[in-house]
Amino acid sequence: MGIAQVVAPRGTRRRKWAKALVQAARTAMGSDGLQEERNSLKRSWAKHDPNALDQYLVTGYQNPRVNAQSMLTRHYLIRQLFGDQFDALMREELEHCVKATEALRTRAAELGVKMGTFLNPEKRAGVEEVSEVIADWEDAYEERWAAALSGRTAGPLKVLEFACGSANDFRFFDSYGIAEHLDYTGVDLNDGNIDNARQRFPGVNFEVQSVLDLPYDDDSFDHVVASDIFEHLSPEAMEQSVGEACRLARKGLIFTFFSMSDEPEHEVRPVRNYHWNVLSAPRMAELIEKQFGPVEVIKIRDFMTNEYGYKRSYNKKAWTMIAKPAP
Repeated sequence: MGIAQVVAPRGTRRRKWAKALVQAARTAMGSDGLQEERNSLKRSWAKHDPNALDQYLVTGYQNPRVNAQSMLTRHYLIRQLFGDQFDALMREELEHCVKATEALRTRAAELGVKMGTFLNPEKRAGVEEVSEVIADWEDAYEERWAAALSGRTAGPLKVLEFACGSANDFRFFDSYGIAEHLDYTGVDLNDGNIDNARQRFPGVNFEVQSVLDLPYDDDSFDHVVASDIFEHLSPEAMEQSVGEACRLARKGLIFTFFSMSDEPEHEVRPVRNYHWNVLSAPRMAELIEKQFGPVEVIKIRDFMTNEYGYKRSYNKKAWTMIAKPAP
């Protein structure tokens, strides 16, 4: 892991730069293009059964209890609250990730099941069958974190999550004991996801909003979290949504990507009503740096190999980026 070179302008100039880039993306798309992409994204998710949405991205390798990127997001928030006092527990939890990932990989091979993130109930049933191999111990660190954070005073951190789904990550922010230290807002374009999230957590602020144009003032949040969203947007919409995150965050950003490479340019891949792009890590880091500040770039497979000796990370295209404001 390395800190990228600082190229962002400082102070209020950085905000003006971010606003200018958002406006440039908006102009490039035009109001009609922006609205059409928003409508297409909404249509692509509206057709799905709410029960399927509630289980999407929380099973198999994507189960936040055992997924490295989910862990790194929780660890990021915990460090903002409590500093480095839990670093040893974080390392142990990532070792738990290695154990669980290997157990899932082995069991999937035994059963001949293709692992993935499926809304199709039959395909998801196969992933759930594989997941039974870790059912008795997958929550071990959920319990440990809840106990470790219980009774502590910190925060609250004001956090905005892009594309929060059916509280896919927030349900674990809650069960791991983090949520009580957050002033949290989750936004998603899909009404079914927000309905699911509100049913799970009636007192939490979940809103139907588009990350292309959010109704919040500059610097409204301490941190913005975004997982697996930017690959599904056109390049223009992606740049605009990144600009929105940079405009809204005061203290930090953490973005996770499921489809990223070391290539110098994005691979743009339209798929029906949305995109399935392979984003360029150098291009994304540069975009974030220009609008916000220095970026820590983490290629998950290399991170797990170098830090934990595990070379079989489930997704070679998985990356996480963490940014802090320019000094």
